[in-house]
Amino acid sequence: MENIVTKRLYLVPLKLEIVKAAILGNSELARFLAVTVLPNWPDEEFIQILPGIADILSKYALQSQWGWGSLIIHKAENKLIGHVMIKIIPDATGSPTDSVELGYQVVPSYRRQGYASEAAKAMADWTLYQPGMKKVTAGCNADNIGSKRVLEKIGMRLIETRGKVLIWELCKTEIIG
Repeated sequence: MENIVTKRLYLVPLKLEIVKAAILGNSELARFLAVTVLPNWPDEEFIQILPGIADILSKYALQSQWGWGSLIIHKAENKLIGHVMIKIIPDATGSPTDSVELGYQVVPSYRRQGYASEAAKAMADWTLYQPGMKKVTAGCNADNIGSKRVLEKIGMRLIETRGKVLIWELCKTEIIG
């Protein structure tokens, strides 16, 4: 995956070398990317899963090529403000399917300004333009109004409810005539 540029953002693929820098801490990540990393990125949950992400990126060729989605860099401020995840959904044998799971997180001080929607839309569109990709899915808690708005805004359809989790989908045919 190459860098994706939107009106206000740079989306930098979260590849193995960047994950390794993030594992070492925000100062190493800031040095590696030549950006300011806000003290509340990543959140504690994401810090805990970074070694697992590194393992996945080292084992699966397509996920390694694409990265674990992208870091969201605010163009005007040169600040890391979040990330948008693309997880390639494997079949029972571990081979990639035609679907990915989308996720995103923006630091609190940059929320409610459209950055999550801008980044998620760019990532979903990029993914669906890749050969063989047919579907982007996402899940969010039913009470997470902000995430529901993001997913609606980028054109995803609510297709299922699993307990308190809403499942959303965007198909290639819906964005590419």
